[in-house]
Amino acid sequence: MSAGADAEAFVEYVKELASGKKSHYYYSGKVDARVIAADRAAQTVTTRLTLSNDEINEAGYIDEGVVGTVADYWTSTLISAVHEGRSSVTTSLGVQSIRPVRAMQTTVDVECQASGRCVTGSPHAVARFVDAGDRQVVYAVVTHTKFFKQNNNFTCPKKGAKG
Repeated sequence: MSAGADAEAFVEYVKELASGKKSHYYYSGKVDARVIAADRAAQTVTTRLTLSNDEINEAGYIDEGVVGTVADYWTSTLISAVHEGRSSVTTSLGVQSIRPVRAMQTTVDVECQASGRCVTGSPHAVARFVDAGDRQVVYAVVTHTKFFKQNNNFTCPKKGAKG
């Protein structure tokens, strides 16, 4: 299979995993984000959404509920995709708002990067909410740590163990 075909197959796999999930609802309304890129080797997924006035809080930042929901949904999907569809639960989800959005109807790319396992031995990912027109403009960052439901063969090395 060519690299291009493999990349497209991974994008479709991520979309398939995501389509069966129901956690992309926020205040009973669907959060609309679509996959624009995915790379299995780099363990990344990028989605795009356009913010409405309802998704911007009074201070002008992306509402933290929207940020948390979108990041949870897509980083969970990415972690599952890079770990052969394994199911997991969240142990930590940290949301940091960095700057207000430039204007209502701003298009935002959500760049998700799985980073393997963190210090605890659990899968971990980061989501960056960036301006689609200027990727140097970061609106929010989310860190997400998970625990595999069948975690029997994912353990951390013991301190002092020689490897």
